[in-house]
Amino acid sequence: MGRNILFVDDERSILNALQRELFEFDCEIFVAESGEEGLNILGKTPIDIVVSDMRMPGMDGHQFLLKVKNSYPSATRVVLSGYASENDRFASIIDGSSSLYFLKPWNGGELKDKLGKIFETRELYRSISMLEFANKLDNLSMITGLYDSVCRLIEKEADMSAIARVIENDPAVTASILRVVNSAFYNIKTGSIIQALNYLGLPSIKAIVLSCNLLESAHNPVPPFTIARQAQYASKTNRIMAGIYAKVYGKKLPDNLATAGLLHNIGLIMFQHFFPGKYKQLLQEYLLPGNQKTVSTLEKELFGVTHCELGGYLLDWWDLPYPLVECALFHNNPLHGAILDPEPVIAVHLAGNYAWNAMLPTLAKEMDSEVFAKIGVTQEQFETLLGNEIKG
Repeated sequence: MGRNILFVDDERSILNALQRELFEFDCEIFVAESGEEGLNILGKTPIDIVVSDMRMPGMDGHQFLLKVKNSYPSATRVVLSGYASENDRFASIIDGSSSLYFLKPWNGGELKDKLGKIFETRELYRSISMLEFANKLDNLSMITGLYDSVCRLIEKEADMSAIARVIENDPAVTASILRVVNSAFYNIKTGSIIQALNYLGLPSIKAIVLSCNLLESAHNPVPPFTIARQAQYASKTNRIMAGIYAKVYGKKLPDNLATAGLLHNIGLIMFQHFFPGKYKQLLQEYLLPGNQKTVSTLEKELFGVTHCELGGYLLDWWDLPYPLVECALFHNNPLHGAILDPEPVIAVHLAGNYAWNAMLPTLAKEMDSEVFAKIGVTQEQFETLLGNEIKG
């Protein structure tokens, strides 16, 4: 599998520096001094990662990456800029034009490491077996109608009232958004979708809408995975994850990760939606006395891919931020070497396991006990700190 990177920056000295530092890196480097030149290269050469400056004359980085998203959606899009304001970065994350940003000046070793991890991650969820499997998912785009409508409004920079009106046409999604914003995590008491949009922010709203869309559309749950139980599990995972950040990490869960717990298990829901008979067969084998195989092992044998790989692929396809993709892809393997940011992946791994054990102990998930040492607590200390979240 080839590895091609395109760097776009209006300063030739920056491009020269990048080419020097990545000279021995295992990839082919392409450079462009403008968005127009970058699009010309993309039209002729398959590119895996596009890295763009934000402030450029003519077509700026945000406009360029939005065009890349629309015309070459399989490319991972990254901002590399020393001048990108918070608003610039926020806008590119909201409309999905980029999923990551690196700041100038960069450290050459760190940049190589990050790019290497992105390539490794892409190869996990863009393998030939994954792409072949994804082609079997009939009418996948039809199950995310409301999400697609919200994304289109965001791209058009519609005002909040227009987005709120579209959301309010779906009572189930409206109720879910209000339930989240009125939860103990946010503790904002409102019955207004516009107020909820303003408080949660559009990235979180997009993820909540997608989560609700998928749960509503999954008409073939395999017992004991009822729709209500899966929704409850996602919500509980999200609450525990927020508790881990507050009580173990000692900080607020970042806004771009506020819905990681809701979305990390999407691959499992999609397996059941599209292949209920096969997944029922898988669970029966998993529950046989003496079975030593994990759910992931059985999925790999039966489908060729795991629900983690499918979840990572889908969240990337739906233009969710890269940290959410990592949480879905690695939530059963939280110490994988390709992870850019282990902190949220470990949190969702632990949160998901404790939520699952509380709800379906017969289907215990695959917890890696080594993660406790990684975050500096024992399992006993962790369970004492998170007692209310785990039991509640």
